[in-house]
Amino acid sequence: MEKLKLLFITKDQSNKPEKSSYYLTEELKKHCQLMVWHQDGDISNILSQLSFQPDFILLNDWFAPKLCPNINGLKNNRIPKGMIFHDMSNHVHERKRFIVNENIDAVFPHYRDAFKKWYPKFIHRMIWLPHHANIDVYKDYQIKKDIDLLMMGAIAPQLYPLRSLMLKSFYNKPGFIYHPHPGYTNEKDRKPGSFVGKDYAKEINRTKLFLTCNSIFGYSLLKYFEVLACNTLLLAPLNKELSDLGFVDGETMVQITRHDFHEKAIYYIKNEEERLRIANKGYYMVRRNHSTENRAKMLVKNIERIINRFE
Repeated sequence: MEKLKLLFITKDQSNKPEKSSYYLTEELKKHCQLMVWHQDGDISNILSQLSFQPDFILLNDWFAPKLCPNINGLKNNRIPKGMIFHDMSNHVHERKRFIVNENIDAVFPHYRDAFKKWYPKFIHRMIWLPHHANIDVYKDYQIKKDIDLLMMGAIAPQLYPLRSLMLKSFYNKPGFIYHPHPGYTNEKDRKPGSFVGKDYAKEINRTKLFLTCNSIFGYSLLKYFEVLACNTLLLAPLNKELSDLGFVDGETMVQITRHDFHEKAIYYIKNEEERLRIANKGYYMVRRNHSTENRAKMLVKNIERIINRFE
């Protein structure tokens, strides 16, 4: 069978702090004939400049300006099309109209249950594409675990109330460290002392326990995958979607609530054998099921199935 010819329309994320789209792009190159397009434009004009006619057009979330260029004319093109949904809580009505008006054949949301809740009429077009970890970056660096408790990233109480509560509870306590979000600027413009890429992964690898939450939306956030991939014990909330992905309380991570996070953090700092056992199982679970390579292969297979329906 001839390799899939895929046009991936995405902004260049290679120099951004959050590189999951870039990692996916690089992995897709190994599994299909990939053409990547970064600029705004009309799809007919773009297609005329390519070295091949794609079998499928994939948009990296048209509603996320940091991730996807502005593309016109999609509805007039008969090539099968799909779009990745990142944060689908914004522009819900506009997204629904876009799917219909631009003839989007498939939607690849990162968050299954949120999509089913907010886009029930489009479930037949949904193909779940959970987050993934680049295990060449997020891995066990064998660094001495000299941090007891670590939090990193956005706090925003209205979006992450549990993170905000945990930060207030542990702030200035011995053994606890918090690093703010580095922002979304280019890496060369990042603030001194911020952690991105391998520095971010190594800092996670240094800690015994990592605390976070899945937002008010209950998303299966990227941080869940990154932390486990660094062989660090994750303390965070759970739900059905996360459990279905292999995040299991007492097996691959530890479930917490606003009522018990402090007690469980203290317990797992003291109980090293149990902490290491759970962290290690989580580490191998993510490497086995949720690597970027795994996700790229899954995406290619799903797109091939869509194309076969058109033939």
